[in-house]
Amino acid sequence: MSNSPQPEHSEPLVGERLRPVPLSDLRHLEAGRHWQIDQTIEGLASLTPVRGQLHVSHRGNMLEVVGKAETIVTLCCDRCLQHFNHPLRASNQEMLWIGEPAPIQSDSMAIESEADDSGLMEQLDPRGNFDPEHWVFEQLNLLLPIVNHCGKDCPGPATWSSDGAGIDSRWSALQGLNP
Repeated sequence: MSNSPQPEHSEPLVGERLRPVPLSDLRHLEAGRHWQIDQTIEGLASLTPVRGQLHVSHRGNMLEVVGKAETIVTLCCDRCLQHFNHPLRASNQEMLWIGEPAPIQSDSMAIESEADDSGLMEQLDPRGNFDPEHWVFEQLNLLLPIVNHCGKDCPGPATWSSDGAGIDSRWSALQGLNP
């Protein structure tokens, strides 16, 4: 075993898949760790591999994560039920708190702790790992639309005309109620 210092990863790690990294390893990298992303992300059904970059720096009791990622996903339109392609582009910077897990609190205490002035809500166990693939998954997943709509030219669902020509015969009894 050699006692040589660990290499500093300031250059992008090209071709290396995103894998969890122990926080203790990141602490020793003065320049942080940089990944060039070009892979599929587990749990994200995309047409193209996710491409981008990610940089992680250990800052004492915080982990700074800066990343850009993009891909294309296929969604189903909620109106016409046709499939369409939708680009996802994330560009985020996040500070993650590194600290001991908080003890279990009552509901009232949990609400008070959520109002912490630091704004750092996500917490990592100092003996744990940072999972870059999961971080990228979360960033892209947050960009998925709540309502899937294929665009302004969407034919939409079948509609009935106002002249009554296309009225379902089961509604004919209601015709007599019109003034």
